[in-house]
Amino acid sequence: MTRRAISKLLAAVIVIIVVVGVASGAYYFYYSAKTKSTGKPTSKATVPATTPSTTTTHITSLVTSTKASSHTITTTTTATTASPTTTPSQGGIIVTDFRGEKIVLKHPAKRVVVIEPYWAEVLQAIGAGNTIVGVGKYVKYDEYLPAYIRSKPAVGSVFSGVNIEEIVALKPDVVIMDIGYGKSQYIASKLQQEGIQVIGMFVHSFKDELRAIKLLGEVTGRTAGAENLIKFLSSHYDKLLNTARTIKTRLTAVMISGYSLLSGKISLFSNTSWGHALVDAGLINLALKHFPKQDWPKIDFETLVKWDPDVIFITSSVRSIPKVIELLNSSPKWHVLKAYKAGRVYIVPCWASIGGVLDWGPRDIIGREYIASLAYPSKFSAINWRQDAEYLLSHFYGEFIPVQAFASYSIRWMEVVDLTGEAVKLPPIVSRAVDMISYTTLVALHVMNKVVGISRFAKTNPLMLKAYPNVTKIPSPGSSFSMNIEELLALRPQVVIMWPFKSSLVKEIEDKGIPVVKVWCYSYHDIERLIWLFGTIFNAKERAYELISSMSDIISLVESKTANIPQSERVKVLYLWSKPTMVQGGRGDVNDFINLAGGVNVAAADYPNRDYVSVNLEKIISWNPQVIIIWYYARYTPEDILKNPAWKAIAAVKAGRVFKEPFCEHWGVSASILVLWMSMKLYPNLWKGYNFTSIADKYFKEWYGISYSGLK
Repeated sequence: MTRRAISKLLAAVIVIIVVVGVASGAYYFYYSAKTKSTGKPTSKATVPATTPSTTTTHITSLVTSTKASSHTITTTTTATTASPTTTPSQGGIIVTDFRGEKIVLKHPAKRVVVIEPYWAEVLQAIGAGNTIVGVGKYVKYDEYLPAYIRSKPAVGSVFSGVNIEEIVALKPDVVIMDIGYGKSQYIASKLQQEGIQVIGMFVHSFKDELRAIKLLGEVTGRTAGAENLIKFLSSHYDKLLNTARTIKTRLTAVMISGYSLLSGKISLFSNTSWGHALVDAGLINLALKHFPKQDWPKIDFETLVKWDPDVIFITSSVRSIPKVIELLNSSPKWHVLKAYKAGRVYIVPCWASIGGVLDWGPRDIIGREYIASLAYPSKFSAINWRQDAEYLLSHFYGEFIPVQAFASYSIRWMEVVDLTGEAVKLPPIVSRAVDMISYTTLVALHVMNKVVGISRFAKTNPLMLKAYPNVTKIPSPGSSFSMNIEELLALRPQVVIMWPFKSSLVKEIEDKGIPVVKVWCYSYHDIERLIWLFGTIFNAKERAYELISSMSDIISLVESKTANIPQSERVKVLYLWSKPTMVQGGRGDVNDFINLAGGVNVAAADYPNRDYVSVNLEKIISWNPQVIIIWYYARYTPEDILKNPAWKAIAAVKAGRVFKEPFCEHWGVSASILVLWMSMKLYPNLWKGYNFTSIADKYFKEWYGISYSGLK
């Protein structure tokens, strides 16, 4: 997916247009295939509601996020729609684009049409996302962008052309688009004939990335946002280069287009931004050495064998990674290469699906860090590309996409980060897993066919029995608390997923050569981390994206209902666990559920760093909660508390507001349904006309293929 612009000299124009035509074909193929195969939705989910007269209606979620909610439990997201930060001079704004064309604006652009996804990402990251009124056809498939951008009117692309009349009707101040390939020159000319100013873009190096951000900041009046983004990217780029300079003995490398391999060819990245990424990482790019003036030279396999690079990088869309790995591992001719023998053939996830690390735009730095960390792991150990990705997306994009959504790949392994923050190497394609804790999530992800062993507790879980009856036929070597190692080994698992309650048990399994992915959720965001992690492990990221999107719709709906309630007027809640005096402290996912529902956990202030804590009744009376919620699996009922004279002085008991939660998995997708239920119990007047069971039925059918009411 490479795109390049023309140079000022006519001869260079001819060369670039020819070469880019080949490279852009990969870009077009990727997005076209994605459109046909996934039909990725961009609209918000709808929530059914039942009126007091039992008439069913559909009420659309009020917030446009399509991924994780931006709630304030643990996120540090900053606003991305700030007002313009510069005031135009008396003469207006004058900028020069990548064609050398001068563009004069009377004021910062308030209405922008942006054709390419990565420039839309820049606009979002600098706080100008709300200026976008129209987008190119591929922008709606960029999963790093919020729905309010992706759902803007699509006007076409530089490959197939754009609808000039539709763009004119949008009355843009500027159109931002790539120049130098496809029909870009013709499109720009036609737009300019209509009096619409075009900002022509292309990127040939990382410095061009920074220049592009500065340019778009000036055009939209978001110079402060652009400067902040440039500062972040520059600091990381400088750190990368400074480390690379210390490398005395440099490895030879090539970067190959994975699309070209799947097409039976070998196309390299040479004198391009991605080609220079190898040099930035301290490598010798053999393509750049042999073809210094070409962007995407093609070679035959014999030439690759002659070069015999130390390291090979292969670019690929996230969903094509298994195909690329299978191709290389099943082709004996690749096995003679030095890089293959050493296990130093790496896959670089590219473009705009979650997990893609290399693309034009702000994520370009993440791709460079990824490459450097694989090429020289000890040299670049101080650079954590996953954490940098999470920070970039949270602070600039306004999207919570955690480290668990990103994996590094070689032909021999895939490396993920589990819920304890530990990096774990797994086979690149996982087809035999033993799951001891998170099986309901695997049902929702549609990957139970890859589970060869399961916790004994899964066979009594009401959701599992209803949604996946075959759970009773899956062998069980035990649970996270106790496991028969011989039975586990007989299942030949590639990974064991478990709660790390007993570190000795985890070590015993790892000592047998079996990777262990450890799961623990302390917050609502951790549940999102868990889903992204499993989407990554089982190559089911598109489904993970859908699950998190619908969870976010529910949470956003709840937040829209409770947003205007002052903190002093929020309902005080006590959550009880296995016994009435074991309460939820200020740490843990349930504490987040209470806050997200619009309540205040009365135990959090006294026990901010505790999840479960035993207290005496006097402490509970002093808290005087207005609502009490009991764990689903507790063996006592609300009546046991309501009828107990010792509890009668508590406000919740006086008002009869003691409830036992319905069945919902705390560590799964349905946690969002539990948040909805809590909010309905805390603020019934805000939820008139909504029926919990109807809403739960809708989402359970989407997630698990069964109705929620069918569990009862």
